[in-house]
Amino acid sequence: MKKILIISNVIFVITTLVLGYILLFTGTEMIKADSEDNRITVKYAPDLRDLVMSEMRDYLEVINEVHQGMAENNPEMIVKAATRQGKAAIAETPARLLKLSPLACKQMGFAGHDLFQAIADSARVNYNPTTTSKQLAALTNNCVTCHKVYKVDYTN
Repeated sequence: MKKILIISNVIFVITTLVLGYILLFTGTEMIKADSEDNRITVKYAPDLRDLVMSEMRDYLEVINEVHQGMAENNPEMIVKAATRQGKAAIAETPARLLKLSPLACKQMGFAGHDLFQAIADSARVNYNPTTTSKQLAALTNNCVTCHKVYKVDYTN
């Protein structure tokens, strides 16, 4: 048992170091949008842009499911929905997307996944609608901030 714990800790440290390197030392150039749109354009290959857009749509679906769980006083529904976009979703993110995303976008993306995980964890441990509502407010604030600053487009 001790051997498994040591091995899992080593794997965790190596994974953290690799992700830290990707987050801090790789990225893509951001382009200032036209004068009518003050947002910064982040350009991706079509498959990555489609993935990012799909991820954002799923964020909205999960937020809706969390609201539904609150309306029905159903913490299990909240946990199931929020877990879908929690920390496990980060593991499914293609390394190519992490490599090409600007640092600020990565930070907002990881913050969103962390907030979903916090919603799932707190609903699982000690569900409180007020806590979940405050967590959703922080999550949607993260989304609003990102959409105010950035827009996603295809590479030429």
